[in-house]
Amino acid sequence: MKTRSLTEGAMLGAITVLVAILGEYIGIPSIIVPIPLMLLVYRQGLQHGILAAVAAAFISSFVAGHVFSGLTIIIWGFVGVAVGMALRERFSFSKLMLVGIVSNLVVIGLNVLLYSLIIGGNILTDMLAMFSESIDQAIKVSESMGVTGEALQQYEALKSFVPTVLRVGLPTMLIVYAVSMSYIILAIGRTILKRLGDTTTPWVIPFSQWRLPGYFGLLFAFGLVVTTLAQTMVLPSWLQFIGLNSFLLSFYSYLVAGVSLAWYYFQKKNIPTFVRVLFVFMLFTMQLLLMVMIMLTLADGIFDFRRVRTPVEEPIEVEHSEIDVEEEN
Repeated sequence: MKTRSLTEGAMLGAITVLVAILGEYIGIPSIIVPIPLMLLVYRQGLQHGILAAVAAAFISSFVAGHVFSGLTIIIWGFVGVAVGMALRERFSFSKLMLVGIVSNLVVIGLNVLLYSLIIGGNILTDMLAMFSESIDQAIKVSESMGVTGEALQQYEALKSFVPTVLRVGLPTMLIVYAVSMSYIILAIGRTILKRLGDTTTPWVIPFSQWRLPGYFGLLFAFGLVVTTLAQTMVLPSWLQFIGLNSFLLSFYSYLVAGVSLAWYYFQKKNIPTFVRVLFVFMLFTMQLLLMVMIMLTLADGIFDFRRVRTPVEEPIEVEHSEIDVEEEN
């Protein structure tokens, strides 16, 4: 058993090193780096995870020729170590998500600090500058192609509105990112553990049963009204901040709940996977379909179309009388 444990630890450690370096070079360390570390810490303990992260950082720095590659792996590895320890301690799903969210937010803060130390600037300011430059280039290309009128006006509106969303709605966007990454990491890790024969990972109810309570629609309505008014009149900064973040939080929540609602009926009607993927693609590209889906999801929060809230009926116990007992005898 000890030899098997050492072998498994060595294999997971080697995979962690290789995958971490791969994730660094293809530009998505936020997904690839934490997962093998999470599995390694969960299966073998904290010490193995830390050694694997340090080894991956050293090798990556050596291959890349600079220390910042290794620092990136160490930073993103913090998520895997934290979630792996939570799994090892048998945390519930809600606590696992909380650990994942907090660790992802910590990692974002560390990356911002690392960016400021390396580049010497503010990552949000640089992102806004890049976005503004890309919009200007899109406008020039459109004008050179003879595009005029409403299309150019949409570019100008986008150029003025999106920076406001990035600045004011940053807290919600960070939370949505942290929640999404935590769920993805846990989902992939759970799938791998099931392949390894470990079925003890706690999980949430099936995706097709996700729904939001009816009163959550008040948050969406409030945010929508305030965000709409902010585009036509000057509002207090605190009200604009609360309104925009309320709208973004409820919008993304209803977007996920809307896909869940559609998925329920897809499964009920045995709709092919291709049609399901096509629907999700159209949901993200067609504004009218998106708004209709959100309205249906709002209604589902009130009327519960799927009867998710309906309790399972308990079997009725029938008491047999003495006459019934005598007849049976």
